[in-house]
Amino acid sequence: MKKAFKGISLALSMIVVLSACGGNGNSNTTNANTTPANTDTSASEPANTASTDNQSGEDASANKLKEFSLWTWLGSVESWGGKSYDEVLAYQELEKRSGVKVKYVHPTGDAVESFNLMMTSGEMTDAIWYRWNPERMKQYSDAGRIIDIYPLVKEHAPNLMALMESDASLKKQLVDPEGHMYYMPWITQDKFLGFGEGLVLREDWLNKAGMGVPKTNDELYNTLKAMKDKKVSGTKPFVGLTGYASQIYKLFYGFGVADDWFVDNGKVVYGPTSDRYKEALKWFNKLYKEGLLDKDYLTGETDIYNKHIADGQAAGLIDNTDAEGTAAKMAADAGNPFKFVGIPYMQYNGKSVSLNSTAKRVAQPYGLAITSTAKDPAGIVAYLDYGFSDEGKTLFNWGIEGDTFEVKDGKKVYTDKIMKAADNVPGVEMTKYVNPWWITVTDADSAKALLDADGLKTRETWADVDTSMAFEPTLFMTPDESEVMSSASTDIATFKDSMRDGFITGAKNIDSEWDGYVKTLNGMGIENVQKVQQSAYDRFAATK
Repeated sequence: MKKAFKGISLALSMIVVLSACGGNGNSNTTNANTTPANTDTSASEPANTASTDNQSGEDASANKLKEFSLWTWLGSVESWGGKSYDEVLAYQELEKRSGVKVKYVHPTGDAVESFNLMMTSGEMTDAIWYRWNPERMKQYSDAGRIIDIYPLVKEHAPNLMALMESDASLKKQLVDPEGHMYYMPWITQDKFLGFGEGLVLREDWLNKAGMGVPKTNDELYNTLKAMKDKKVSGTKPFVGLTGYASQIYKLFYGFGVADDWFVDNGKVVYGPTSDRYKEALKWFNKLYKEGLLDKDYLTGETDIYNKHIADGQAAGLIDNTDAEGTAAKMAADAGNPFKFVGIPYMQYNGKSVSLNSTAKRVAQPYGLAITSTAKDPAGIVAYLDYGFSDEGKTLFNWGIEGDTFEVKDGKKVYTDKIMKAADNVPGVEMTKYVNPWWITVTDADSAKALLDADGLKTRETWADVDTSMAFEPTLFMTPDESEVMSSASTDIATFKDSMRDGFITGAKNIDSEWDGYVKTLNGMGIENVQKVQQSAYDRFAATK
């Protein structure tokens, strides 16, 4: 599977809370016990909205909304060879319970190009599942493509409104300062869910290195060097750490810096112009030159990374537990069995730290916007509110009792249908039946239930981390601020990424070219962008 949008899709299929797909995960820079209800916009009061816990499927099917169209990329369905979300058990069950038919429209080629073409032409489905950062929401709202759904949510989505009123962070991330809301969200409220990704190393090679679990970047370098010096890969070339670049760049955090924006004592800082970033780049370059960082890490090719692991060449990777489990399974199938051990996020000033803004995200940016051409937007909102009811959360996280889950000793557990599937690790197999990142609240217990003891320990290790320096994931801009961001951010990010990768690989000389690099970024307007980010951050921090 290639990088870019397919990488995003696969990451979502592994219950990742969204940092897997680039940079620091900041959405402000350019670099998801009632039956579903249906309400007509002309109704004077909510009709069969999900406001009680005793509504029947027959009641729901009597409402006006009978079907609506939904554009969405395949995501998790693609990971097991499915062709449409119609094939997912939870959606089949939802149709039975609601009487509403969803007509899924999936892009046949590149999802980003398909989305852009649809929005440019105006020939849209009734609803669109996409990544809705503030800039994108503003762009398509101003263009008349998507609508403000907050009035409809307040009237027809009591389950979601109850969540928003009980969680200030959730509401601040969904509703802009002018009181607009543009999508029905996927919600994650447990810190455990924010750390589905992290560093793992081969346990056998870590033991051979004889240096214990690395806690700092320097210790990690020494551990990888010891592995290579002790020829842990035998006669095969040792490639060190492997994986996607955006994942590997989480190792910047151990230097107290991000590959994007972060916060230092209330001050918004652009990491890539700081001295700490320069120090980190030199560390990365040292790994690259000495063969401790996979020289294929910039290809974005999952097949290459997995092959290096399966062939017994890679010491470890940074990714989510399902991707790591899949890689380990491939190695075992190839006759090279081993076990990964979870490594805490690297320490800065004596504390394990993550500067990834997704750790602070409650309302994931992935969700359903309703288009201006939708025939019954109120009905769609009421229908989607089911996902935030107790019954809806159970369906999308666990599936159907007696089929995909059962209750043992008062706790839900997945059945062998998911946990002992022959072809996939549980986290992938589960996506055939349920979808905990659609329009619902992801249940941390369901994520934990998919993990074996080692996986659970790994995730808990990653979650034991300080996130105080991470930037806010969702900041709403004024029109003037948005103009500054849009006029500068893309060029800045493109230049920064190119220079960063050049410094790491040695194509650029960091000692002779650093000052010119910083001067160029300043000339491109990074200082103006910093002022805008600071203003937006200050407003967000002051909002109750």
